[in-house]
Amino acid sequence: MSSAVTMYQQSLEDVLIFLLFGIGAKVIILLVIRTHPPKVPKGRIILWYGLGAYWAISSLIQMWPTMAVASAQSLQTHPLLHALAPFWGNHPVANTLWSIVIQMVLGIVLLTERENITGRIALILSAIWSFFLWIAGENWGGLTHTSASLVMGSPGAGFFALLASLALLAPVSLWTNAKVPQWIFKLLVVVWGLGTIWQVIHFSSATAWQPVWIPQVDGAEPHWVIALRHGEQALLEHNALVINLVLVALMILMEVLFIIPSPKALFWTVLAINLAAFWWLGQGFGFRPAYGANLNTAPLLLLLILSTKAYWRKVEGQKQMSSRLSA
Repeated sequence: MSSAVTMYQQSLEDVLIFLLFGIGAKVIILLVIRTHPPKVPKGRIILWYGLGAYWAISSLIQMWPTMAVASAQSLQTHPLLHALAPFWGNHPVANTLWSIVIQMVLGIVLLTERENITGRIALILSAIWSFFLWIAGENWGGLTHTSASLVMGSPGAGFFALLASLALLAPVSLWTNAKVPQWIFKLLVVVWGLGTIWQVIHFSSATAWQPVWIPQVDGAEPHWVIALRHGEQALLEHNALVINLVLVALMILMEVLFIIPSPKALFWTVLAINLAAFWWLGQGFGFRPAYGANLNTAPLLLLLILSTKAYWRKVEGQKQMSSRLSA
């Protein structure tokens, strides 16, 4: 294992040098050639920059030295990742490096090329990469397993990243009239509702939570994450039913707040509590080896909701006001 880690670190240094020169060249181009992106709805801007930051940060987390080694040891036993085993396991170091490069390039381009042809090409590549991760890396987000759970990341980070990429590829006019925000938000309400029902049915015992801990995978995490997750494991082993009831209650409350008008402070507080619980209990704070989307789904859920909910409700209110005035 130590030789593999050493080889990975040496190769990573070469990759970082390449990326450093690329980022430097990009910064120089931005300083020399100043362009102003067209004016678009605020929610679209949030989603665009958020998706770019997601890929960039995921690539940084993927650089953790033991990520590549963990992939070779754990894919066969991981319920959400075994479909990738034949491809990834043969060359784990090289595949991890390619994953880092792809995500970092996507992140840099999206953060610096908003609303132009280069940015749109990056969105197309982001959609393709997300779809690949969803199928091969996450085995359809784990939806074929009883361990599938919104808390653990299903229907998959690849699914939500694909949704964000396709939403940004939609014409700006569909954002201006709030069609895209409405569609995304309603889809998220359905996903959240189904996830709540599944959580009630399948996760009231300690046995149901066992897929959260896979020694070969968890051993690749930073020590502070391992310590927190050991505490979490002990907590769930003795109080699985109570914890699941609390989780389900929070998820039901969130579903109600999605549907009915509610104070902003209440909505965002309950959402933050839900997503923090998901990210901690089921997703290891985004530090579990995930082969391309390390931050997992909680940040993507927050990003999609943040970029759509407030905006489309605001536009709906404006439409209702204008119809009353015209009447």
